[in-house]
Amino acid sequence: MNDLIIFGTGKIAQVLYYFLKKEHNIVAFTVDREAMDETILFDLPVIAFEEIEKHLSPKRHSMLIAVGYHQMNRFREARFTEAKSKGYGSINYIHPSVDLPENIEMGENNVVLDHVSLHPFVKIGDSNFFWSNAVVAHGCTIEDNCWITAGVTIAGDTTIKSNAFLGVNSTIGHDITIERENFIGANTKVSKDTKANEVYISRDGEKSRLDSKRFLQFAGV
Repeated sequence: MNDLIIFGTGKIAQVLYYFLKKEHNIVAFTVDREAMDETILFDLPVIAFEEIEKHLSPKRHSMLIAVGYHQMNRFREARFTEAKSKGYGSINYIHPSVDLPENIEMGENNVVLDHVSLHPFVKIGDSNFFWSNAVVAHGCTIEDNCWITAGVTIAGDTTIKSNAFLGVNSTIGHDITIERENFIGANTKVSKDTKANEVYISRDGEKSRLDSKRFLQFAGV
């Protein structure tokens, strides 16, 4: 297995470093030169992405693009494409708690964190992030560059097209299509097909006029 370079130095990269270091030999971080705020992170060098191949050969190193959903995931998409053009292969990180069915299809640069449930016959493209406790039911297709946050539930036979963002605890209905670059807010349920670039946001919880003690008394608890 090749040594690993992590693209990114922010919170996402740091969280993934914690998981990845248990299974991979991480040798460096890399970011765009203009974003370099430090030259050392976790006792590893931070190298400008523009010249990374001069320091760490693509023949002996793989790269994981560990950045967030900036620009509706297009920044991560662009750096993944650039890393491939430099000759770097990529990896998929699957947390040991995940039971991965043998008939799942999966591309590159995907991250599947702890206790994600991926059902049989799921198809996953490139550069997707699945955060803790998400559920992707049977027969779903997740295209490329999607961001699936913690607690998301996607019902069976549904398609999530590229560059979508699904917020914490959002719910996606059965056998529908979420189009490209949709933003689905936290705790939002979507049960019909969408169109490209749409935004769906549910209202926040409403504050009761009662304080917590009076509310429990009123509820008989």
